[in-house]
Amino acid sequence: YSPPHMTDELNRAPTHLRIWQQNLNRSGTTQHSLLHGPHSKHWDVYALQEPHVRPNKCTISSPKFYTVYPSTRYSDPDRTSRAVTLISTSLSTSAWHQIPFPSPDVVVVQFAGPHHKVTLINVYND
Repeated sequence: YSPPHMTDELNRAPTHLRIWQQNLNRSGTTQHSLLHGPHSKHWDVYALQEPHVRPNKCTISSPKFYTVYPSTRYSDPDRTSRAVTLISTSLSTSAWHQIPFPSPDVVVVQFAGPHHKVTLINVYND
């Protein structure tokens, strides 16, 4: 079974969200497998906690996903983010936006559908 795609064409409002949530324990191998494996096409959003972070404080991503860091990323650059949300590039950027939140461990994104809004709160909690 393959769940239906969130959008059938770009710039259309989403009707379904397929979300994968996982704590990666900072494993680069696990993150690469998740993003580049055959199952990556089945998900619209990855809500990741403890992603692999390189020394330049960037995480691993893919051309298939937009990387959304916590909104404090640039105001507090010395802190490493422990939550990151990846959103499929197949979703129109006009169908979602980030909502600022004052924590390096929280990413808030709101998706707008034809008749609804969905707010996804991705939290790393000690």
